[in-house]
Parts: sequence; structure tokens; C-alpha cells
Amino acid sequence: MLLILLYRIVKEKYLDNFSGQGKSFIDGARWNQPGLPVLYFASSPAVALLEMANYLPSPRLVPKSYRLGIYELPEDVSCETLTIAQMPKDWAKYPYPASTQAMGSDWLTRSTSLCLLVPSAAIPAGLEQIVAINPNHPEIGSLKRVDVKTDLYNERAFQGIK
Repeated sequence: MLLILLYRIVKEKYLDNFSGQGKSFIDGARWNQPGLPVLYFASSPAVALLEMANYLPSPRLVPKSYRLGIYELPEDVSCETLTIAQMPKDWAKYPYPASTQAMGSDWLTRSTSLCLLVPSAAIPAGLEQIVAINPNHPEIGSLKRVDVKTDLYNERAFQGIK
């Protein structure tokens, strides 16, 4: 069986929490309105690190409790994809535009697939993807954590940042 690897950076105690009722549930995020549970993953460790960089002034400030979780899904799980061509003009803006929140919320409400692949706003021109996962979808049980990394950045990286 072929597997898809996914990555996310969270506090260690939340590595296996797949409820989708974290900060994005409370406040909403780029692909969900408040009150709709969702899990956000990256398509690579590098994308996960760049996504996190949006929230910290320096990677040296990453809390010690944060870990890089590595997860797998069977390749045949249900997925939908939104391409750059389907994105509204404001899709990558911050704060999150209502347009993308509505698109993602519609997908979550319809519950037609476990995964929604969308462009990453952390990478110019959306050249990489993140994966939104619907924790209320029947296939959520196929998501498994397979590894965890404690060292997020190489010590040589960002040497000029204090």
C-alpha cells in the first residue's frame, strides 16, 4: 500500500489530538470559519517550518514543547484539490480573507472527502501545498502518527538572528 506523508508542528501534548478543536476552531483560520473543526498539515517538513514562521519573529523563539509530527495516510483516501487557478485574488492575504474561509468551510460542511489540498500562503505563488483534514470525516481513523522530531531547525540556520 502506498502512503502519503504529512507534517505538522504542534505542542508535544497535541501530536495525537485529531479533534480539530484547537486555535483555528476558536478563531477561524485561512480555510475554516470559527466553530468548524479542521486539522492543518503540510506536504513537507520545510513547508511546516515556513508556515510556523508566519507566527514567530524568529525561529529561535520556537517553544521547547513544540515537535514536528510525521503522519501517514493511505494514498487512496478521499482528497479534493483547490488549485491556484481556482483561488480568489485575495487568497494569500493576511488576515485571512472571508473568501477562503467560505471555500474551506463549505468543503468541511459537505464532508465529501477527508483531505483538501490547497496552496500554501507561506510559499510565494502557492508553489507548495498544505493539507486540511476534516476530523469529522469517516476516514479520519486512517490518519496515523509514525514519527516525531524534536529538533526543528539546524543550529547553523538563522545565525544572524538573536
